[in-house]
Amino acid sequence: QFQVQYMPSMSLQYYGFLHIGKIFHDKNVRLAFCYAVDREKLCKFTLKNTGFPAKYGVVPPGTGTYPSDNVKGFTYDPEKARKYLADAGFPNGKGFPKVTLQLNSGGSRNTQVAEAITKMIEETLNVEVDMLMVPWAQHTEAVEAAKVDFFRMGWIADYPDAENFLNLFHSKYVPDDPKQKTYINSFRFKDAKFDALFDKAVSTTDETERNKLYNQADQEVIDNAAVLPTYYDIDFRLLQPNVRNCPQNAMEYREFSEVYLVPKEKKNE
Repeated sequence: QFQVQYMPSMSLQYYGFLHIGKIFHDKNVRLAFCYAVDREKLCKFTLKNTGFPAKYGVVPPGTGTYPSDNVKGFTYDPEKARKYLADAGFPNGKGFPKVTLQLNSGGSRNTQVAEAITKMIEETLNVEVDMLMVPWAQHTEAVEAAKVDFFRMGWIADYPDAENFLNLFHSKYVPDDPKQKTYINSFRFKDAKFDALFDKAVSTTDETERNKLYNQADQEVIDNAAVLPTYYDIDFRLLQPNVRNCPQNAMEYREFSEVYLVPKEKKNE
């Protein structure tokens, strides 16, 4: 009865860590959490294939000419996750403080994903994770003001370039005063190597060379577990069967100037 269209979109869903907080200031803890999540299982069973695993970096596949598969992202590795947590001083989760994952209310998918991920973390690391759902305005205010250690967020591209995602991690956006709000880089992640790679990429005009630098910057984000990527979105839409010449694109920009309709077939009565 309808035409079904679907394709990967330029958007990343992730869980953020507050780097200046008491819980996630240690990279080993962040790595433990990142390796404790089975993204393949999450996308297959919880999302019912409406998203695909964030197994590369923070820049989704299909973002302009960016070669996302050059970045080695996180896999589900329980042994590695437990080792990192032990290296942080919490063998088998012993002595680890209770963690609260804050997410915005009003979305059943976000809640289902959070329930699945917190269960994976608890089962793999023996760490208790509570969920706190708050209205969107309250959620963003707490994240931007560094009032929450572990939080759910997402980013949708404004334009098809890796810079749009990697810009989120530049230290120039981190205020000296921890009480001051920041919308960009609310993780409060600081890494001189990342900044140098990103700045050089931005000023590089050769596209191939620029993407190589962005790949290195993307890998730096992953190696430092600056964030816990969960999945990349897939856009679905239905068209009436008589709609023609209405293709999708990864940013869902609509071009209607060449769309047209054909007469619907009449059923024999």
